[in-house]
Amino acid sequence: MKKITPEMLDELTVLFTDTFNAPPWNDLWSLEQARIRLRDIMRMPNFCGAAEYRDGRLVGLIMGHGEQSYDGMHFQILEFCVANDMKGHGIGSEMIKEFTDYLDRKGVTSIYLLTMRGAASEDFYAGQGFSTVREMCVMSRRPS
Repeated sequence: MKKITPEMLDELTVLFTDTFNAPPWNDLWSLEQARIRLRDIMRMPNFCGAAEYRDGRLVGLIMGHGEQSYDGMHFQILEFCVANDMKGHGIGSEMIKEFTDYLDRKGVTSIYLLTMRGAASEDFYAGQGFSTVREMCVMSRRPS
């Protein structure tokens, strides 16, 4: 994996939109919206991100940021994806392992993320050692 830099933003944006505009997410990201999201994540304090290449082609990205807590540094994975045509080849599992091992070596005490409940992504993350936190809930509010 290669450390993500601002110079990679355009190719990261294309991978991101291609991945999340396809099933199972079926989002409606424009290239500009995705570019802004990824750029904003890259500007966060304690940003960390990595990109996976195969034969010179970008096939995966993982990124997020650290937040200090009373018990150490917590890291939130904000975005993670593998190119649609490369899913099922173990790339995502390799990326998660390498990235979380790196964060462990850096002294991060907790790694967390948000994903859709009941989707293939929840099963994928469970297989990577993540567990659903039953005592927490995600709440949201939209303006009236």
